[in-house]
Formats: sequence, structure tokens, C-alpha cells
Amino acid sequence: MEATLAHYFGYHDFRPGQKEIITNVIQHRNTLGVLPTGGGKSLCYQVPGLMLSGTTIVISPLISLMKDQVDQLNAMGIKALYLNSSMSNAEQKQVEDQLKHDTVDFLYIAPERFNNPRFMRLILQLTIPVIAFDEAHCISKWGHDFRPSYQEVITKVLQLPQDFTIVALTATATTEVQRDIVNRLNIHQQHIIKTSPKRDNLIFKVNPTYQRQQFVVKYCREHREQAGIIYCSTRKQVEELHDLLGDVNIKSAMYHAGLSNEERDKAQNDFIYDHVQVVVATNAFGMGIDKSNVRFVIHYNMPGDLESYYQEAGRAGRDGLKSDCILLFSERDMGLHKYFINSSQAESDYKDKMGEKLTKMIHYTKTKKCLEATIVHYFEPNEKLSECGHCSNCSNDNKSYDMTKEAMMIVSCIVRMKQQENYNVVIQVLRGERTDYITRCEYSKLSTHGLMKEYTTAELNHLIDELRFKGYLNEQDGILICDASAIQLLNGDRQVVTTPFKHKTTETVLINTVEGVDHVLFSKLVKVRQRLSEKLKIAPTSVFNDATLEEFAKRKPQSKQEMIAIDGVGSYKLKHYCPKFIESIQDYKSNV
Repeated sequence: MEATLAHYFGYHDFRPGQKEIITNVIQHRNTLGVLPTGGGKSLCYQVPGLMLSGTTIVISPLISLMKDQVDQLNAMGIKALYLNSSMSNAEQKQVEDQLKHDTVDFLYIAPERFNNPRFMRLILQLTIPVIAFDEAHCISKWGHDFRPSYQEVITKVLQLPQDFTIVALTATATTEVQRDIVNRLNIHQQHIIKTSPKRDNLIFKVNPTYQRQQFVVKYCREHREQAGIIYCSTRKQVEELHDLLGDVNIKSAMYHAGLSNEERDKAQNDFIYDHVQVVVATNAFGMGIDKSNVRFVIHYNMPGDLESYYQEAGRAGRDGLKSDCILLFSERDMGLHKYFINSSQAESDYKDKMGEKLTKMIHYTKTKKCLEATIVHYFEPNEKLSECGHCSNCSNDNKSYDMTKEAMMIVSCIVRMKQQENYNVVIQVLRGERTDYITRCEYSKLSTHGLMKEYTTAELNHLIDELRFKGYLNEQDGILICDASAIQLLNGDRQVVTTPFKHKTTETVLINTVEGVDHVLFSKLVKVRQRLSEKLKIAPTSVFNDATLEEFAKRKPQSKQEMIAIDGVGSYKLKHYCPKFIESIQDYKSNV
């Protein structure tokens, strides 16, 4: 397993969750993997697909996503093909002939391909070790990007006679969506492998500015050398912002569903191949984007739910380097989403669910708590939280209220209760309420009963949330549990501060820098990558991503032995790509 990872992909260690998922697949256990964007989901079917004989089938929602994946695999010397509706009949027949006569490791297809009788006859002839559902949240009605075709294909997949393993992969799935996926794909609950949705390199910021255009122009000017995506909610806004950036000499591409296929392809290629640094787009520019060095994602408007927001914001920083995720919003955004939900012809339970999701999205724009922890809590309610220290809420200087005394009282109350309780019961005891349940449990006899009776329920919720988000309290299925670190509060060893309860926050955008990189050499290596990209007709980041180039610019390797020790350098790339970079580094060092 590790040998396959190192040989083809140039990595020496698996990321969290990858090895467990791959082991399950190799041992023929259907598995759901929930890993954050940039967490290496593709490797979870690519590694077993290379280890097992036959053709791994990858069901993918977007044509552009297929092409990017196939290009990257071919760039590593791995045989991969795709079949989709954008190809001519002659091109499709050529692929089908290759599948019949050659060894093909991976075949990428859209779910609709299973409606093609000719394809169904062909697939019966193949040895299939693995069938992967990429972007598996599309399967669920409750997912943010539900595709009915994803549900329809499941029956046909399960009826295939080959002895294959199913692996479903996604970055953004709530507990409800996970439950829906595993039920439909016959995946046992114990074979859900998920890691924290937290991505430490992303810096989340919320800005309630009314001067959105000015903000975008200023930000793009200050980050001219960085690649970024600006999401707008309407085609008109995309076109207006694209024209505005052009007027101030900032080159950008625009992308929305109203453009022709050729226009959209050109916009995407211009962005991926670094011909423009910025793309202004609607959410039509989504899952098909596989560009690892996106340094910022700006949402010009608030999305309707946190799944959509995190999926789109997660396009930033896939190479692991620091990147900004900035949400601009106004009250008008909220009203627009409420209107869309109320005027929808969907069933009432679906509209209710969308309303709940919108409420949580609005909460994200209003909260004074850590933004990263807010996102983590949404996707994994039971995960231990901690403040990121760098989002716009953590960075502001408004946390001026010392709540240490209140923190000690809250923790003391929870510790004294004879069983673990939820938020409501803890608050009722602290406020001195006498419900039948409180009387039956004898909580009214506690010394902490009524200890905080002068605080409102909302204020106590705020204080308990602060302790939760700082990691002093954990939550398990709605039940509050004291973390081991809470003893430091009771001992008087910690101070806890929070925002005044009715205080508006302001936000300052910070510029991020990476330390230890020789930026002059890095710029030269980017040009080497661009020349190789144009010669080989593959995206620059398919040669090497920015994180690997930065390692080159830090460590300045001058031999293949030194190169192979760097993450991202596999045997194929070492032989075919590295000589040009070594030559450039040697030339640079000789002239310094």
C-alpha cells in the first residue's frame, strides 16, 4: 500500500482516514469516506485500483472533473480514460475499443452513462474490482447538491454481476446525509470512515460591508500574484464584477450557466493554466475545479446553507498552504433565500429542512464564536472544538468581557449533577427553575441551583457556547460533558474572556505570508512549471502543486536523490519532470 503511494504519487505517508478507507476497500468492505476538501479523497480509490487487477469505475458528477482527474493520472503514467456526452460518437467508440483490448486502470463516467445499452453491454465484459461514487453527497435528497441520476444509478450498479467493492467519498456530508448514503449503498455503519472537517490552513472571515465592489477590487489588487475565485449568486452580478475588474486592469475570467460550452471551457482552462489569476463565477463553477493553488475564495453573496458554502470555500488551499475564505453578506441576501424557499414548489418537509439550513447559515454570519469551530460543529456535532486563533472572530480585539467567574459556576453545576444533561437542563438549574424533572432528580437541592438566576437563557447559552467552543465542555449527542481541561478553570488556573453580549464585531482582512521560501527561486520554478505545462498540455498543478514547488524553493534539491524525498515527487515525475527543475535550481544557486 505504502509502496504504491510512494511510487505513483510521491507521498510517503497517508493522510488521516486514507489508510483505513483503502484497507477496507482492499478487504472487500463497502465504505463511506468523509474527508475534507484537499484531504486526498481520490487516493482512496486510486491506490486500491492500482493494487487490484481490472478497471476501477469512478462515477463522477461533472465532465470537467473527469477530464482533470484523467489528465492527472495520465501525467503520472497511469492508464485512465473517461466517457461522457461531450465526446463525439467516434471518440466514444475509440474509448470503448481500448477498454475491450487494453489494460485500463480507471474509467470515469457520469451516472447517466448507465442508461446507455451499449455501455451496459460493454461493462459486463470488464473485470471491476472497485466502483467509486465521487462527490457522494449528490446521492442524498438532503445533500446540498442532490442529483436524482445519482440515486437512479444505484440499482443498476448493485445488479452488476462482478464481485466489486463500493467506496463512496465526499467532503461535505452532515450526519443526516451520511445516514442516507450508507442506507442506499448497503454500507455498514461501522464502515463509515470520517475525519475532522477542520482544515487548519483556511482562514475564515465574515465581512458585513456594504461596499462589496470596493472590497473586491482592493483585495484583488493587494493579491495580484495569487489565484482566487469570486462567487456571485446571479449571472448579472458575475458579468458586472468581471467588467469592473477589467476596468481597473485586473484580468479575470467569468463563468456561469448562460455561457456556451466553449466559453465556459475557455474560462476554466484560462484559470487552471494560470492565464488569468481570478475567475468570477456562479456556483455552476463548482465540483469540476481541481486547482490546488487557489489562495482565496470570496463569496460576494451569502449561500443558502453551510454545506454549499464550505464546499465552495474549500476550493481554496488544497495544497495545504494558508488561504483566505471570505464571506461578504447583507440582509438582502437573507431575504432573497427566504423568498426562494417560500416560493418553491418542493414538498413541505424539504422546504422546512432548507429553512433550517438557511437559519444555520445566517447564524454563521452573525456568530461571535470561532468561525472554523462553527463549521466543524455543524458537520460533526460531537467533535471536540477549539478556537482556530486566526479567523476574523478570533482575530478581533472585542473579547473584553472576563467570564472566568461565570465559567467556574457553570462547570461547578455540571460536575454536581448526578447524570449528564443537555443545555436546557443545565440552564434551568443555573436559573433556579423548578420543573418536575428538576425536582425528581433533586437538582433543586444543589448549591448551584439558582446560582445564575440573574442571567437570561440567551446569556447562559452564550456563556456555555463559549466554553464549548474553547474546548472546556464537550458535547455528545446533545449532552454536555466537562473536558479534562475544565479542572484548570475550577483551580483558578485559566482566564476565559468573551465578547460583550450585545457588541457588534468588526473584521480586518489580514495578508498571509509563507516563511522560509526563497521567493525569487519560487518564481523561477513557476515559470519552469508553466513551460512544461504548455509542452505537455496538462494543467500546471498537474506537474507539481505550489506546496511541492515551495519545498523545492526551501530545500533547493540538486539531485534526484534529494528530489524523491519531497512530498509530491513520485517515480514517474522524478524521471520526466524533475530534471528541468534541478537544472533551474542549479543555475540559480550558481548565480546567487
